[in-house]
Amino acid sequence: MGFSKVSGELGSGRLRPARPLAADVPCSRHMLKLPDGRETLVLRHAAAPAQPAGPAVLFLHGIQSHPGWFVGSAQALARAGCEVFQVTRRGSGEAAGGRGDARSARQLIEDVAAAADYVAARTGADRLAMVGVSWGGKLLTAFALRDAGRAGSLTLVAPGIAPRVGVSAAAKLAIAAAWACCPRRTFEIPLNDVALFTDNPEMRQYLRDDPHRLMRATARLLVASAVLDRRLARARPGALAVPTTLLLARRDRIIDNAATRAAVDRLTGGRAAVVEIDGAHTLEFEPDPTDFHAALCRAVGAQKGVAGPS
Repeated sequence: MGFSKVSGELGSGRLRPARPLAADVPCSRHMLKLPDGRETLVLRHAAAPAQPAGPAVLFLHGIQSHPGWFVGSAQALARAGCEVFQVTRRGSGEAAGGRGDARSARQLIEDVAAAADYVAARTGADRLAMVGVSWGGKLLTAFALRDAGRAGSLTLVAPGIAPRVGVSAAAKLAIAAAWACCPRRTFEIPLNDVALFTDNPEMRQYLRDDPHRLMRATARLLVASAVLDRRLARARPGALAVPTTLLLARRDRIIDNAATRAAVDRLTGGRAAVVEIDGAHTLEFEPDPTDFHAALCRAVGAQKGVAGPS
């Protein structure tokens, strides 16, 4: 797999980070080959050598986002001793081909398995700390239900398990019809109002200016998302055996926090730790994300080597 060292910015035409990369955390670009041969970008953030060794972290972003939105979180984890791998979902971020597309829920889950293999091979870790933000949290939960042995812990940041915002009934009918006859037809992702993500004016402007933000998705990706919803809804109570932490934003306009807590409580049999943090949906975009970063590090067992919530 090829890679190149980067610092400060991710490069012309490449993902622009929401905040500048810090000089004290080396970041490199790698390409991960997915099971069908397509390649996707991975940002690897080296662990700080002065800190106690933390777990290797597989980090997944949301449906509109890409790793550049969350480099602050990745670097906070790296400073706490973790080696962090931010994997770009197929069709997202810098991807030119197949933009906004995935064949099925099964393909998405197999992509996560390939990413887990990739991280394990490069770190020697038997189990990974897995972090999923928003829609990425839903995908990681579905993966952990299938392959519980791969995850040492699961941290769900405002996960898209019970959203307030969704496609209309008319759009659902149109998507279903397109899935049957022209599955690569694209539809607007109903999250285009930047105010849904953050109250921070600087970060709202970042989102407006972000050329890699995914605004449309194919019918078959949207159907795959609905299939993931059904898998989580039909899982037996207590089926998610992985130690799980749920981080919720108190002022979330995208996620229904009460319904999300109930769903995660059912999936984990009441074993999940729940932490509420003052902020809007994308906690990374708060003017001062220090409290969020501290909670994230504790959840993956990274901060000064202490265990996450049990």
